[in-house]
Amino acid sequence: MKIKSIILAAALAAFFSPIGQAIEPFAQIIPMRVLCVKGGPEPLLIKLINSYNEVPRYSMKIEVQTGFPVGLIITENTNNPSSTVVLVNSNLNMSCIFLTSKDTLKDNGAQSFPEKKPAKGETDA
Repeated sequence: MKIKSIILAAALAAFFSPIGQAIEPFAQIIPMRVLCVKGGPEPLLIKLINSYNEVPRYSMKIEVQTGFPVGLIITENTNNPSSTVVLVNSNLNMSCIFLTSKDTLKDNGAQSFPEKKPAKGETDA
């Protein structure tokens, strides 16, 4: 038990110390509770509607190199307030929701910029 405490303390110190933080973005795997079902997101969406009155509010399709798109759905109930992120992976035939203690969407009030167009001689890719 003492070794686990030391490892945990060292990991936290490295994570929160200025020296341990990278200046550039980097990939990181973190532990998180998820609830998954095989197939599409419908059973999860029905559960969210029935249990929390959350309805799908935003969705995004993320194209990946494998040719199998990943779907992202954000449900919301502004009266609770509550929201849930649903990830749909058609390649694995699986849909998952990410569980946190309290998750709400917050509008930071930022305005969108005008449409960005490729510079002369560049492509959109």
